Amino acid sequence: MDPRQLNHLIALAETGRFVQAAERVHLSQAAFSRSIQKLEARLGLRLFDRGPKGARLTAAGRVVVERARQLAFEQRCFARDLALLREGALGELSFGAGPVPGATLVPALLAALQRQHPALVTRVRSGHADSLLALLHAEQIDFFIADPRMLAPDARLQTQALGEVHGGLYCRSGHPLARRRSLDISVVVGHGIGVVAASAPLRAMLRASLGLAATEPLPLRVECDDLTTLARLARDSDALVLLPHALAAEQRGLRRLQISGAPPAMAVQMHAIWLRGRSLSPAAEGAMALARELAQALPREPA
Repeated sequence: MDPRQLNHLIALAETGRFVQAAERVHLSQAAFSRSIQKLEARLGLRLFDRGPKGARLTAAGRVVVERARQLAFEQRCFARDLALLREGALGELSFGAGPVPGATLVPALLAALQRQHPALVTRVRSGHADSLLALLHAEQIDFFIADPRMLAPDARLQTQALGEVHGGLYCRSGHPLARRRSLDISVVVGHGIGVVAASAPLRAMLRASLGLAATEPLPLRVECDDLTTLARLARDSDALVLLPHALAAEQRGLRRLQISGAPPAMAVQMHAIWLRGRSLSPAAEGAMALARELAQALPREPA
């Protein structure tokens, strides 16, 4: 199948309108319509039902478009492989990071990359696993660092474990609870806590660590993706905040709460996640190796 016709087919499937699809691929509407008609004639299949509301995929069309998307992806991968072979390396690196690796691992990773490759142009995108996954599928980033437990199983993805980030509940050093040597978890539940924005998988993990049933509400008082802001909140108010030990150690005036029994703990699994079948550039492979090395040095317990 002609690669141009692949793009025409995908454009019409995604827009549902001949005018918008033609504009997307920079063709006149007449030329675009002829391209789709020729494709249908060549395949011997009707791919779209035309009507006043636009073009709608037929059952056969849905199958062909799904295969066309895969072929288009493989063609882009092939072009990328050729570029890597010709150039030996890429001068740019784009990756994403979730809130926890973004606050604990990425700063040291960027510094190490700049020391080792000062001419490398690096772009970092922040977000939750779902938003980073969308960027990955759009091929706007090479990989991202997140906890794979926050994602649904997906055979299109490849992952590599980098390490874990450990943490616990923190408060300001002058907090009334900070003077107590041992707290019952019910006190924490009654007080409420601040965490990163809690997705459904994270909420389930928090309930388990706090000993709450699936139907019980979580004692969340603040949700914020900026962990530095959460640390400042703990320092400047009576809020209890779940923080990585590595970040808390960099802040003055914070103290870890001592909780009896099985205290709630943060153990974020950091994995590099990328598209299966997509060749990683030398820059991306080097960044992942550095990230794995740096992750091993993160503290498992408070300093």
